[in-house]
Amino acid sequence: MSVYALAQAENLPCCTFVALAVLEGDGAAISSVNDGVRARGMDWWTRANVWDVGSPWSALDAAKEVFGGLIQHVPMVGPALAPELTSGRWHVVQRWRFLDQGAPGPEDDTVLPGHSTGHTYLAYCEGAQVRIVQSSVSKGYRDTEGSWEGTAGLDGYTVSVLTFPDGVSLC
Repeated sequence: MSVYALAQAENLPCCTFVALAVLEGDGAAISSVNDGVRARGMDWWTRANVWDVGSPWSALDAAKEVFGGLIQHVPMVGPALAPELTSGRWHVVQRWRFLDQGAPGPEDDTVLPGHSTGHTYLAYCEGAQVRIVQSSVSKGYRDTEGSWEGTAGLDGYTVSVLTFPDGVSLC
């Protein structure tokens, strides 16, 4: 079973889905959520699933540990544009609303329990088209195509995007 089949069978939380997809892309065999812990250990799994409210961007950091890449941060989308995506590359997109941003920069951002809301998903850019692959407990697995223009529907969100190096394949 692949992570995509698992996500279609279960409504995986967003960070769990992304973490499993990254691990599968790195060669791990994924047939259950427990395979994530087995592949990289509990410390990595905890960060990949954003269990620490003081580390809201830890899913990106965990994914970057696996493949490397560059992280781009936008403190507030709209009027600023959404972070750019690189054609021919996979990305991990993480967005937050009502995040305590502290000083400028993402280093001291904090999730406000009961107030902040976030979502993490995969995006593959091909020219003007973008494929969004995601999962959530409430909506399940989705694989859609659209465009990534202007604010890309991220108005009001604090957003960071990890762009994986060329050659990383997640599907």
